Amino acid sequence: MSFDDSIDAGPILGLSHQYFAYTTALAAVELRLFDLLAGRTLSEAEIRAELGLHPRLTADFLDSLVAVGLLTRETGDYGNTRLSDHYLREQSPTNVIRYVKGAQFRWQNLLQALRSGEPLVTMKPAGATMDNLRQGKDDWRKFFAWADYLASARNVALARQVDWSGVVDFVDAGGGNGTAAAHVVRDNPHVRATVFDLPNAKPAFEEQMARLGTQGKVSFQTGDLFADPLPRADAVLFGGMLIDWSEEQRLAMLRSAYEALRPGGVVLAANHMLDDARSSNVASFMVSLNIMLVSKDGRVPLMEDCRSWLLQAGFARVEIRPLAQGESLIVGHKDK
Repeated sequence: MSFDDSIDAGPILGLSHQYFAYTTALAAVELRLFDLLAGRTLSEAEIRAELGLHPRLTADFLDSLVAVGLLTRETGDYGNTRLSDHYLREQSPTNVIRYVKGAQFRWQNLLQALRSGEPLVTMKPAGATMDNLRQGKDDWRKFFAWADYLASARNVALARQVDWSGVVDFVDAGGGNGTAAAHVVRDNPHVRATVFDLPNAKPAFEEQMARLGTQGKVSFQTGDLFADPLPRADAVLFGGMLIDWSEEQRLAMLRSAYEALRPGGVVLAANHMLDDARSSNVASFMVSLNIMLVSKDGRVPLMEDCRSWLLQAGFARVEIRPLAQGESLIVGHKDK
């Protein structure tokens, strides 16, 4: 076969470079480089001495982290960026290190999952994660830091791209520590918000509201999405919820939202969705594979599936539009 120089190798090279950069960042995390640089800057030689690194690779290693935006370099000294300090420093209350390492394990075992069809992690019963948080078996701050990390662009977009002018109160169903609700009420002061979640989320909610200055603007109501009715509201938000659970559970949540909404109310479901042709939006396909590696029922649904669920739940009119970072927003309108 002759060489064909019309074939662009760029996409494969790009994938390779992304993998190299990700692996470099993971190495920095393992070395606890970002903790070493917390609140100070060090030279390349000082970093080598502190971490026991060999001089042959260290300079290129550090400068590659500068290039990807995880380190700063001024007059030869290296420091953390706000991004790495916030998410990749072990001592940061908002670090996502545990989950990044978990993703590395999952994806290294993708071939095993493809052959077996089984998730790599045995999922606990609904609510078990929050039970563990209550019992001190997990660090709930890190759990919600990870959720906020995944939803960072989504929360801003929900607050600023959705028309909240006709909404007096809304419910963030399964809203955890209330970050999404806080974004909405801060950008739309006329709106009142209620987070509806399991009781074990409440300590995280109270701490987050104090940190964001939204005490009194967002309330918390204890409840189980699959057992208890949602509070009455003009809008119900499901943030990232339609990629979890079984199809029956997703439909049950949407029916619960329909029952809770006042006439003319809307349900807002924001998460990744696959295009109906299954041919674009790489991020959503990667998210779908990722959740299938840890969940028997989870997957990213097709846009048409989401539309069908809302119609089955009783919503009269359904629209889907882009939101942020590959995610979409599906809006279901209840008749007046």
